[in-house]
Amino acid sequence: MKFIPMILAAALAAYGESLVLAPSSDSYTIPAGGCYGTEIELLLANKSSSGHPDERSMIFWDLSEYAGRTVLSAVIRIDVFFQCGSGSGTDTEFFAATGYWDESWSGAHVPIETSPSGEYFFLGNGWHEIEASSLVQRWLSEEIPNYGVVFRVNGVYPYTKCRSRETTSGPELVLELEDNHLEPYTWAGIKSLL
Repeated sequence: MKFIPMILAAALAAYGESLVLAPSSDSYTIPAGGCYGTEIELLLANKSSSGHPDERSMIFWDLSEYAGRTVLSAVIRIDVFFQCGSGSGTDTEFFAATGYWDESWSGAHVPIETSPSGEYFFLGNGWHEIEASSLVQRWLSEEIPNYGVVFRVNGVYPYTKCRSRETTSGPELVLELEDNHLEPYTWAGIKSLL
């Protein structure tokens, strides 16, 4: 009977798989268009009076090898290194992109869903963690194609600058996926090991 805690611990450890993924692509867009996929920063702003209307950031992770898996949690981590001196932060919404883009994109904004997948208020420098489980689950269950995520400013806010994948502190997707190999860990299976 002294082995029961060890067996239960092994069964629970097998429940989830933790991953930290770097993006395959990231960039930002401005209404006039331009290619910014190799820049070291991602921009978020919407303040026409300072010359920065509707600047959006987009990030793509290749999740094809995880198709069909169940998401226990998904968090987008973004490292902010500059915010405009007003100290007001930047209110954003994030959307699933609905069309293909890559780092050579030179048009204006990539197409996005009409409704946001979530929202996040960036306030202060450093790492920010954005909960995105339902969006990532939609990608993995193939409810929608994965063309990445687009952050758009909600309202009028000055600059927030984030580090891109071209730096050592680029965006990350922290995933906890349900283990697909749980079937042996039923109570009957555990009892058979005793």
